Amino acid sequence: MDIKEKVNKYFNRKSKFSIISDFLFIALLISLLIPQSRVEVVAFINKIRVAVIQPSVKSKEDVVQLSEKDYNWEVESLDGNKYLLSDYKGKVIFLNLWATWCPPCIAEMPSIQKLYNKYKDNDQIVFLIVSNEEREKVSAFMKKRDFVFPVQTTKYQTPKPFYTESIPTTYLVSKSGKIVIKETGAANWAGERMQKTVDGLINE
Repeated sequence: MDIKEKVNKYFNRKSKFSIISDFLFIALLISLLIPQSRVEVVAFINKIRVAVIQPSVKSKEDVVQLSEKDYNWEVESLDGNKYLLSDYKGKVIFLNLWATWCPPCIAEMPSIQKLYNKYKDNDQIVFLIVSNEEREKVSAFMKKRDFVFPVQTTKYQTPKPFYTESIPTTYLVSKSGKIVIKETGAANWAGERMQKTVDGLINE
C-alpha cells in the first residue's frame, strides 16, 4: 500500500473529532521536542480551533446592556481620525480586541476578513478591530498580512462590559446596545451561524 492509499484510508476510517485530536497531539509533541517551534505550533492549534469553533449567542439572562457611560470610549483609526463608541450607537457593532503578537488573534483574522467582506457595504453594521499598540506597528502588520478590514487603536481602558484579561475577545452588540455574543479565544466568524445572527440583528 502506497502513502496516498494509507492517507486516504486514515481519513476515511477516522471521525472529524479523532483527526483533530490526532493533529493536536502531534502538535504538542513537536512543541515539546522543538521549543523554537512553539509559536508556529500555537498558531497551528488555533487555526484548528477556528475551523471547529463557532461563537454562541448569549441567553437572555446573560445579555449585558451597555450604559451611556460605556459608549464614551475613544478609538483612533490608522489614519488618525478619532471616534467615540457613541458615534456608532444604533448600529450593530462587531468589536474584536487583539494584538499583533497574539497567535490566536492572527488565526481568526481570515474569518473576520470574510465576515467584513460580506457586510462592508451595509451601513447598519460597523467593525471595530481594536489594539492598544502603536498605530505604526498595527499598520505595518495589516500591510504585511494583506488584511483590509478597518482596524483601530486605543489608549483608553475599555468600558467595564468589554473588560477582558485574554485576547482575542470578541463582542457582538445589537442596535439597542445589548452584548449578544462574547467569545474569548479564536473562533470562526464567517460561519453560517454567525451570519444568521448578524442578519437578525441588522433587521431588528
